[in-house]
Amino acid sequence: MQYKIWIVLLIMFTTPLHSKEVERLTVTSCAYQAGTAREIQTIRQTEGDEWPKFKLQVMKIYGDTQGRTDLLAIAKRVYQRSLTTPPQAVHDDIFAACLQRDQGTEPSA
Repeated sequence: MQYKIWIVLLIMFTTPLHSKEVERLTVTSCAYQAGTAREIQTIRQTEGDEWPKFKLQVMKIYGDTQGRTDLLAIAKRVYQRSLTTPPQAVHDDIFAACLQRDQGTEPSA
């Protein structure tokens, strides 16, 4: 019986800590994605790239890795926005969508 009490107490105290860590990791991941999106929009506005050209360049530079897949997924979301959208607005939209996606509340496209 004493073991059960200790297990319950351990679960009670570690669950909030685990939840806070997961939340922190989510915010960090979303901030990274949003920062990458802002940079892609800045490059897009500077160089006037369109999606096929950007995708081809990324595929030439990066090997077939999860990093390339993630970069292309972020970039595709950026290229769905207008070329005239300010980079900071792209950042804010991607960040908010990432948090909503994590919470399961992102509106469908």
